[in-house]
Amino acid sequence: MDGLSKSVLADVARCPCSYGEEGPLVQMTSCPDVVRSRATSMACAQDAPGVMAAGRGMCILLGLALGALPSVSAAQGRFADAKMYVQAGATSLQGDATHAMNVGVMVPSNLLKGIGRDAGPLTLHWDLWGSHWRSHHADNTTGGYSQLGALIAWRYQPAGPQSPWFFEAGLGGSVTDGLYNSGERRFSTAFQFTEVLAVGYRFGPEKAYEVSLRVQHFSNAGIKKPNPGENFMFLRLSLPW
Repeated sequence: MDGLSKSVLADVARCPCSYGEEGPLVQMTSCPDVVRSRATSMACAQDAPGVMAAGRGMCILLGLALGALPSVSAAQGRFADAKMYVQAGATSLQGDATHAMNVGVMVPSNLLKGIGRDAGPLTLHWDLWGSHWRSHHADNTTGGYSQLGALIAWRYQPAGPQSPWFFEAGLGGSVTDGLYNSGERRFSTAFQFTEVLAVGYRFGPEKAYEVSLRVQHFSNAGIKKPNPGENFMFLRLSLPW
């Protein structure tokens, strides 16, 4: 008898109705559901170890990135304007392109006094993210890479703080859990510098929501060869924190 069968029988044995006990109708009718749910869950777990492994790295990265932030209850002052975002992108529109999915936060910065997140036409903020890249190789295999990154971004709003349009430029660094390889491009270091240029639009109540188109470059600046670099085009949606 395999582990799945033993577990199902154990759930049946623990079910009150199997002992002839009388209980609420919801308790009696829930026993088959418990058995069926347990069986389905174990079957899925046996069939999907690859899916679990692929997502584990992303979960760790996201937990580290968000855990470094103050709690929502303490988000006052400059943290009251923090935003969270999701973004997706690729290196090209071709089928063999590398795709990436990011989750991150933008936090106001006082690195330069007098320049805050929404202080005027020129603003400054930190951009922290966790990402997962999926590349395609020439032998029809794929590679997955989890990434943590941070950059400092300057934002320019042409018409001042109430301007719906904005432009951004950022500089920072990132690290992946392996050496990126897309078949045509192979990184020699896990650490990469990154630069980003973006144009976006603010909308909604108090212009609290944002959508932006972003071009981002990754390379190690010649620290080690080869250094082919990689370019992504991203679409981002930002929400109030």
